[in-house]
Amino acid sequence: MSAKTAERSAARADAAARPGTVDAELPSRTRVLVVGSVNIDDAVRVPRFPGPGETLGARSSDTALGGKGANQAVAAARAGAAVRMVGAVGTRDGSAVLGALDADGIDTEGVARLDDLPSGRAFVFIDDRAENSIVIVPGANHAIPEAAVREACRALRPGEVLLLQNEIPAATSRLAARLAREAGATVVWNAAPAPEGLQELIEGHDLLLVNEHELDRIATLLGATDNSPSVHPGSATSRAAGPQGGAGSAAQAGTGSAPTTATGGSPHGEPTAIALSGNDSRTDPAAGSSAGAASGADPAATGSARSVESLLTAVASATGGDVICTLGAAGAAYRVGGVFGRAAARPVEAVDTTAAGDTFAGYFAALADLPLPRRLRRALDAASLAVTRPGASPSIPARAEVEALEPLSRESHAAPPEADAAETETAAVNSHRGTGPAAAPVPDPVAAPAAAANTTERNTT
Repeated sequence: MSAKTAERSAARADAAARPGTVDAELPSRTRVLVVGSVNIDDAVRVPRFPGPGETLGARSSDTALGGKGANQAVAAARAGAAVRMVGAVGTRDGSAVLGALDADGIDTEGVARLDDLPSGRAFVFIDDRAENSIVIVPGANHAIPEAAVREACRALRPGEVLLLQNEIPAATSRLAARLAREAGATVVWNAAPAPEGLQELIEGHDLLLVNEHELDRIATLLGATDNSPSVHPGSATSRAAGPQGGAGSAAQAGTGSAPTTATGGSPHGEPTAIALSGNDSRTDPAAGSSAGAASGADPAATGSARSVESLLTAVASATGGDVICTLGAAGAAYRVGGVFGRAAARPVEAVDTTAAGDTFAGYFAALADLPLPRRLRRALDAASLAVTRPGASPSIPARAEVEALEPLSRESHAAPPEADAAETETAAVNSHRGTGPAAAPVPDPVAAPAAAANTTERNTT
């Protein structure tokens, strides 16, 4: 055993024994490969955001590991998965962030150390309302070696998961997605920050999860608005908060969301495409205030249910897959197997929503051993806990903490009990397909990536 391997094994053992990281006794050991950004996050707490030309005193500042890719890797590891990371950092300033990843038991052999570039950096400003504003300097994140991507993705196997985000070049993500699908792995694309052009849309993902801003943007890029009213950032609905946030995440991009968001996930369906994206305060102005999140408002009450359903239907039709959209405090909506549905968020008092979306993404990918309804609930609850703590990766909870939460009550707009929810969702999709309640359950797209790859026709825009 090499000194490097021994050091990493010791770090993983230490991480498993510490609160806030991986619990060694938890059963899930899904293998997750994250190809994405690794940042140094400089978080500054301010009473409010300064105006042009204004100098404002900060309440405090802190530096920690960040980046959507790194945050999601940490979340997956704390949920119990065996995680590998592919990315790039600067030789001069990357030691600390690599040490943080190693401390959570994450394999960093695929993270390149570059002499000519600094590590990516994010300047995160959080105000007294728990909203944030983020500026990102990509640095080494835009120079991930192709060889590292090819080597890691070709080593993937059926049943394993690839997690992608939009903080690295689209060409790098497309290469990783293609190789992962060839290997039979499940591709989870976090479409955050929202794509700016068609060239940034990733083909070959297995499931797409977006927030309202991203849903609207993707629908527009695909010409799939169906002439229906759309949800725009800044609207009353988009101001809700939820697992849309993430410090290394641009909105999941959700920039400025407050309490947590709940997401319903593409529960079933012929292979779908999941693009995990919580609203990261970085790019999603659609996050909201903690007061709103705590209200547990029903999506229908926000006046956005009709337009969100229209957009979900249009995007699902254009991409040929299922779509999940987080709605901040209102929970989440999804279009799965031709069926539209919603899920509830857990009311919380937010402190910092930076890593909410990344927490959801990492947890959802890691818990492939659970039935889908329970996997979604765990991921949403993990995001809820994350927003009650300051920081990006430091706020991500351990799986044991998530499982210790009390079940949501129906009064708080919770979904049906997990067992009933699974049965209800399966029956709904089967009924939609004309198979009746006695039909065999629809395969879980994440648990059965090989089947998904063979049965779904993907959009090639």
